[in-house]
This record gives sequence, C-alpha cells and structure tokens, in this order.
Amino acid sequence: FLFVSVENHLDVPAAEAVQVVEALQQRYPIDPCRIYATGFSMGSGKCWDLFQEFPGVFAGLMPASALFPVRKTFYGETVDMDRINQETPVPVFYSGGEESPLPELPCQVETCLERAQYVARVNRVRQDFSALSFAEKDGWADPVWGLRGERIEKIDDPTRGSTLTVHYYDSTDGVCRTAFASVSGQQHECRQHSCEAAWKFISQFRR
Repeated sequence: FLFVSVENHLDVPAAEAVQVVEALQQRYPIDPCRIYATGFSMGSGKCWDLFQEFPGVFAGLMPASALFPVRKTFYGETVDMDRINQETPVPVFYSGGEESPLPELPCQVETCLERAQYVARVNRVRQDFSALSFAEKDGWADPVWGLRGERIEKIDDPTRGSTLTVHYYDSTDGVCRTAFASVSGQQHECRQHSCEAAWKFISQFRR
C-alpha cells in the first residue's frame, strides 16, 4: 500500500496530480487498476476535479466535507460543461457534516444539490436525482440527500456520540458505486470512522 500526500496542493491542478501518479508508476510496481484518491475540504474539491477531468485513472474517490459547485473549477473559473466527464462512472463515497457552517450537504446549499445530481447522473444512479428541487427540500423523502438509498447504514462514533448515516444508491446496471453520507453533530471536519467506512466501500472496486 502506497500513500502519497501532495504538499501545497492548492498549486497543483488535477492534470499535475495525475502526472504525480504517472511518475510513481515509473518507480514502484503500482497496480493501475487500484489507484484511489481522497481529500478533506479543499482536498475534496481536488477529488471532484479528478472525477471531472480524469475519471479513467481512478478506481474510486473518497472526497469529504465539501461539495464544490460543478460549474466552477477548484480555482473559481467557469467550467466548460462539454469538456468534463459526462459518461464515465467513478465509484464515490462522500461524507459531510450535518452541522457544518460550510456547504457540505444538498440540504444546506443549492450548489451542493447540483453536485450530487451531477455525480448521480454520471454514475447512472437508478433513482432520479434530477427531479429534486432545492426550493422543495422540506418535502424531500430524505431530509439531507433528497432521496433515500436502496440501503442505509448507520455507523456510530462512540468517541463523539455522532452517527454516520450512509445511503447506498444502485446504478442502472445493478452495481452500487455511489455512497452519500452525513455525520450528525459534525461541523467542518473529517473523522476516522468516516474514513474507515469510505475505504471499506471504495476498496472493493477496480478500474
């Protein structure tokens, strides 16, 4: 298992992050079918850039605590929607804090809902996220994500008295590759129980 953390990642766009991966493949016997990425907060934004720009590289992504707008790059520039990933599914486990003062969940800010809708569309989630309206969130089937997953798992964090609630959504091909989660009592942070659940889900996938 090789873990790589990029220093000063704010200056490293998605293309350069992939160049790091390629350079490491020259030095180490890395299985190209098992390359994963994760990140917290701004690192979550970098994960979403990888989902949009280099979906074929990664077996799975584990962004946490930031649902960046789809129509803006990590650097705030307008995205050409015709040039980002629209059809290559990438397994995703995302988690956000239910008490966060920053936009982390669809029930908090409309741009977060748009991100979830984009991921659901690309991953061909069977349920219709596109039908959700932020203005009608008080009537959502699930108060956080809008739609309830085919399976729901609750994982307690006894050290904090928090609960990680994971919704697992099946794709039209019958494969579950999308997990959207929220953590009760959590603000803008990412804790080990969320990371462990994310890795348990994502590590089953190969590219």
